[in-house]
Amino acid sequence: MTASTEPPYYILVSLSSLQHSSGSSSNSLAHANVEYRYADDSPLTLLPRHPDEHVLVLNHDPVKGEIPTVQSTSTHMAMTGVKVSMAPGASTSEDYGRNDNMFVLEVASTSDDHMSIESSHAHLENPQATVARFKQRNAVLRRVFDYPGVGKADDAPLSQSGSRPKSPGRTT
Repeated sequence: MTASTEPPYYILVSLSSLQHSSGSSSNSLAHANVEYRYADDSPLTLLPRHPDEHVLVLNHDPVKGEIPTVQSTSTHMAMTGVKVSMAPGASTSEDYGRNDNMFVLEVASTSDDHMSIESSHAHLENPQATVARFKQRNAVLRRVFDYPGVGKADDAPLSQSGSRPKSPGRTT
């Protein structure tokens, strides 16, 4: 994997969601619609334009030498990790200035029906559904705190080996 000062060109979103009834998870890959925003742009441009739009913000500033970070502005999605690997076939590209690394943004759905838990009275009335939602949210939180996670042998983690972001309230 080569370092590049260019923003990522190949970006995929890996969405995983836990199914309440079976406890199993499902994964899907999607191409992201990429819109470039700069530090001096209004932050209001990052707000979703309609209720079903989910906005993920990738902060990439190679000049500062910082590791790129990703955040979700949606209450229905949580970032769980970022994997960086060589994009298949990218080395044959004619554009040598392009960043040929593939960024896979790993997100988890916190709601498989895309409704907020607070507004879903049916789930609040059913104790089994409430417990299932509680377990689902805890599973998502565990994945977020394990960020960036362990990649496959051909994938390189975004951060340095052995380093993990500290969560609020943790001393180690």
